[in-house]
Formats: sequence, structure tokens, C-alpha cells
Amino acid sequence: MPLDLPLPPGWARRRVGEIATVQPGRGTSRSRVPGALTRRQLRCSNLGWGVLDLAKVATTELTREQARRYALLPGDILLAEASGSVERIGRPVLWNGEIEDCSFHSGLIRVRSVPGVDPRYLCHALSYDALRGEFGRRARGVTGLKHLGSTAVREWRVPVPPPAEQRRVADALDELLGRLDAGEAAHDAAYQGLPRLWDSVLNAVVSGRLTGDGITDGPVPGPATGPLLPIAEVAEVTAGLRTPKAADRGSAHPYLGVANVARETLTLRDVRQVTIPEHALDSVRRHLVEAGDLLVVRQNGSLERIGQAATWHGEPAGALYQNHLVRIRPGRRLLPRFLELVWNAPATRRRLQDQVRATTGSLSVRLEDIKAITIPVPALPIQDRLVRAAEVWKEHVSTTGALVDDARRSGPALRLSILAQGLSGRLTGSVAADDPTRLNEPTRFPETGYEQQEFDFR
Repeated sequence: MPLDLPLPPGWARRRVGEIATVQPGRGTSRSRVPGALTRRQLRCSNLGWGVLDLAKVATTELTREQARRYALLPGDILLAEASGSVERIGRPVLWNGEIEDCSFHSGLIRVRSVPGVDPRYLCHALSYDALRGEFGRRARGVTGLKHLGSTAVREWRVPVPPPAEQRRVADALDELLGRLDAGEAAHDAAYQGLPRLWDSVLNAVVSGRLTGDGITDGPVPGPATGPLLPIAEVAEVTAGLRTPKAADRGSAHPYLGVANVARETLTLRDVRQVTIPEHALDSVRRHLVEAGDLLVVRQNGSLERIGQAATWHGEPAGALYQNHLVRIRPGRRLLPRFLELVWNAPATRRRLQDQVRATTGSLSVRLEDIKAITIPVPALPIQDRLVRAAEVWKEHVSTTGALVDDARRSGPALRLSILAQGLSGRLTGSVAADDPTRLNEPTRFPETGYEQQEFDFR
């Protein structure tokens, strides 16, 4: 409950049970009884932060009395009563009659405001505490599932201004939070679009149309793309090593697996070690990786993972690779980074994935089919130009991603600050009549899971 917020004159802290009826939901029932009604039923999974996800809505069987008791009306507020994640508990959503004849599950609590209390305002007041994690801290439960309980909601205190001021505050918060929602949606769209942008860059490397300024239009002259050649003609393609039998004595080697290889990325925090007996060292030397080698996923349960590849940069030394990977060692006609870019391009990987065969519980590509994959092989200076252009674009994508990510992370703190300003009367100027100097005071927040930020609304 926001006891930290200063209240303007005419405002009071009231228990939710004084200004609304609080009704816990009902569990799902499949038993048919005479006169039973089938009703749609919202669950905790349908509640987001201030939004409803109605793509999948369950059904239940209710008697007429139950259908009346658990009905949802426009203006009702739904709170998440139980969850395995304390961050989800208490999150409120305003119901606007999106589905006719809808009820709610026992994992939810319905709060229906009395006349004179604006449901939008009350939903914002509850959102403030939910966003701060106050409801989650009040939840109880010894197992993984935590419960808030309807009694706790009834006893919860919120700041309540006069009805006209409630409407002004709700209007102001709706406008500002609507802008924030639009901004967050734009940030999400931009963030999700970055992988597609990088796909376009990689395909432009394949076509030879990439420059540091963009992607050229129209036909590309032959020297910019070079001839299309099977990878086996310009590189050495070698299958990986089956897991060696355990040995007590011998030479220890890092043993790279599919989990260590992703698209243009090597994850080396957890690399398995194998011990090769001295008498077997000569037979495994051909499976050692060297700086500049490209490691390619050839077998996995996910089609998306097939063909993903990353360049090995030499550390840790003496590494071997398992048989679910393929090593491509570029010859003198290929720059390692150019090969990595071209191989990871969607245009190349689609052709590789067309060769996938299903085996027991997995998908794989034959070594011979990998060797037959063709790639463009332009002159080395052109490869170098395309690589340098791609690196310029990679920097653009990385910088944009970091900026968008920072903006997305600031969203919860900004939302919390907006709510605090509204619920203390600062957005509507209510505090000015009491003490004008308080209008520009920063609001201090208790510890939350979000980075502490202050925002100036002047």
C-alpha cells in the first residue's frame, strides 16, 4: 500500500473493502448438472501488465447462481491471486467487457468498485503497489505456488481523492501510460526487427550488394559476387569425432559440442573435457580445430539450429569437436570471416536445411550434402570489402540493440514514477493548493526489483 506517497488535502487512505466488493474466483468444473451453463473463464495466464491476452480462454460449467456470482462486468478489476512467480501476484487488469458472459478462475480476484469510485483510478492505485512488488511480498505459501488471498485485498489501503479528482487523475494517467505503452510497443518492434535487419545484411553479403551505407539495388556485376562453387572446392570439410571412451591417463582436450556453437557465436563457459590415450593421439589429430576454422551444426533436434556456424579463434588450444558438428577449414581463396557471414546467411542455410534428414529423435545433414553446398567466391579484395561493410552494419545493429534495450529496461521505472506522480496529486496540480513547493519534489521509491530512477515531469 502506497503509504510513502504524500496525500493532498481532501484525499484519504481507504481500505479496498470499503470502496469495492472483493470476490475470489471459482475453479474449473466439467461436471454437468441440470441447467448448467457453459461460460468462458479467465485465468491468471490471461493477465499481463495492464493488458489481457485473450488468444486462449478456457471454459467451465456453472449453475445459474454461480454464473451470476462469478460474472464479469465492464469496470471490474481482475487481480492475479496466485502464481509461482511473486512478480505476477496482484497485477491488476481493467475488464471492459471484451467477452460476453465471461467468468473468472480461482487464481483471480475480482474487485468491483462502489459508486463514487472510478474503477480506472482504483486499477491505477493497485497497479502502483503491484509494480513495486508489494502484493508479492504479502503473498503466502510454503510450496512453489504463492497466494495473496481476498482478505489481504480487502484490507489493502489505497489513496482515494474526491470523485471528480479521481477522474482527472485517471484521465492524466491513461494519457501518459498510453504514450508509454505505445513507446514500449515501438521499442519491442524495433528490437524484434534487428535480427531481420542482420539477416538482410548477411544475404546482401551473399549477393555482393552490401556497402557500408546500405544495400545496392539492381543487378550486381559478376566480379562482385564471384563464381558459385561447392564448399568442398575451396575448403576442407571434415566430420567430427565420436565421443571417445573414458581414459584414466592420456592427454586432456576440450571437446566442443552443439551447445558450444550458435550463429556467429561460441559459448565456451562450459566446455567438456576428454582424455585421449597416448596411443590414440595420432588418430584424432585430424579433428583438432585451428584458428579460422568454421564449426557448423549438422545434427540437432531443432531445424533452426541446423547449419548455424561460428568461427574458432584458437582458444582454448587443442580443442576437438564432436560428430554432431562439421569443421570447415577455408582454403587460400576464402577469408574466414567472409565464410562465416555467407554460411550463416538465411539464403545459404535454407539450402542446407533443404537437405535435412530425420533420424531417430533428431535431424541431420549428410557430410556429402554439406560438401555440395555452393557459395559465392569473389576475389579476396572484394571479400574484404564485403566483410568491412558487414562489420559497419554489425556495429549499427549492436548499438541500436543496446539503446533499445536500455529504453525497454527503463520502462517499469518510468511507469512507476508516472503512477507515483498521479497518486500523489502531482499530475493534476492537487498538491499546489497545500504546498506549491512540493510539486517539483522528487518521489522517493522503496527498494524494488527495478533500477531506481527519477523523472522530471515539469
